[in-house]
Amino acid sequence: MRTLDTGRFPTAPPKLAKRLDDVGYARLEGARLAGAVLSPHEVDAKYSAGASAMVHTDVQTVLQYLAEPAIPVLLQHGFLVGFSTGSADEKLPLHRAAEGSRERAGLTVTVLRFPDASAAKSAAAELDAVDFGLNPENVAVSLPKYPESRAHWRPSVPTLGSTTAHGIYVISVLADARTTDLGQLVDATQKYLDAEVAELDKFSPTPTGKFTTLQQDPDGLLARVMHDRGVVPPPDGQGEVVLTLRGYLNYLLDQSGRYPPLQRAGVDQIAVTPDAFGFRTRDDSTATRFVQESAELGDAVDRRVTDPPNDVPGAVCVQDFVAPKDAQFRCFVAYRRYAALVLGSRLWETQQRAAAQYALLANSQR
Repeated sequence: MRTLDTGRFPTAPPKLAKRLDDVGYARLEGARLAGAVLSPHEVDAKYSAGASAMVHTDVQTVLQYLAEPAIPVLLQHGFLVGFSTGSADEKLPLHRAAEGSRERAGLTVTVLRFPDASAAKSAAAELDAVDFGLNPENVAVSLPKYPESRAHWRPSVPTLGSTTAHGIYVISVLADARTTDLGQLVDATQKYLDAEVAELDKFSPTPTGKFTTLQQDPDGLLARVMHDRGVVPPPDGQGEVVLTLRGYLNYLLDQSGRYPPLQRAGVDQIAVTPDAFGFRTRDDSTATRFVQESAELGDAVDRRVTDPPNDVPGAVCVQDFVAPKDAQFRCFVAYRRYAALVLGSRLWETQQRAAAQYALLANSQR
C-alpha cells in the first residue's frame, strides 16, 4: 500500500461517535424503515425512474409530500418517524401531485409511524379529511380490497390520493396517470398496497424508547468508506447511514438500469456518504464484476473512461458529463467482497481518493 498515491486522504478506518442525539437515532430508525418501504419499481417494473426519497423525523419535511394542514394531525397523534419514496415511467419530479400533468404514470408513497394502532387509525382518517377539504371538486373513492382506506380524486385530474392505516403505520399513496381512468388508478394503488402491507408485516420496528440502542454502523461497512477527515459524522437525514438494498433502491434515479447489477452482485448493504459509497457483495468475484458493470451503466455518450489510479488492481474511473460538477469523476474499486465508489470534481484528486479508498478496504480486513 505504500506505493499508492493517496495524497492527503486517510487510509485508516474513520472514527465513529459513541453516542448520537435524539434526531440522529431517529434518522437511523428512518433508514431502517426505508428498507421496509418498497420502491414502486419493485411492484411494477414500468415505474423505472426514481424521483424522490426522504427520511422524515420532523413534520416539516413531510410537507414535501403531504399538504400543510397535515402538520396539526401529525403532531396531535404523535408522529414518530417516516419515509417517502416515488418512481414513475418518466424522469419528472414526483414530490407532490403536479395538478395532473398527464405526462407520467407513477406512484409517490409516504409511510408514517405512530405510537400505536389507534393513533395511526385516527391520523389516517384525519389526514384524508384535511386533504379532501382542500378542493371542492374532490370526490370520495372506495378501494374495494381496502374498505377501511380513505381515498379521493377530482374527476378532471388523473391522480388518486389514498390513506391507509395498517397497524402503527399510515400509508399514503399518490397515484398519477396520463388519463383520468379511475379504475387504472385504483388498481395501481391496490397493487402497491398489497405488496407494501406484506413488507411492513415482516418489519420489526425499534420500540419507541429503544432508539438509542441503534448503531450507526452495526457491521462496520460505514467505517470501510473513506471519510476525508477521518471521522464519520452523525446521520444527516440522507447520508452517513447503512441501507439495505431495498432501502438504497428508493434513492436511485435509474432504477431499472442500476438495480439489476446490485442484485447480481448479491449486494445486501450499502454505506452512503455525500461523496463515497460502500457496497458489501456476495463474494470476491462478484465485487470485481460489480465494479466493471457499475462503470458501464448509463448512456455511453454521456461518459468516457479515464485513467484509474496507479497500482490499484481492477480500479475503473469514468467522467460523467451529465453528473453534477462535484460528482463528475467517478472511480470504482474493490477489495475482496467489498466495493466502493468515490466521487469528485477533479480527476487527479478523485484518483487519490480512490487509491485511499482501496487502501482503507485492504486495511479493514479482519
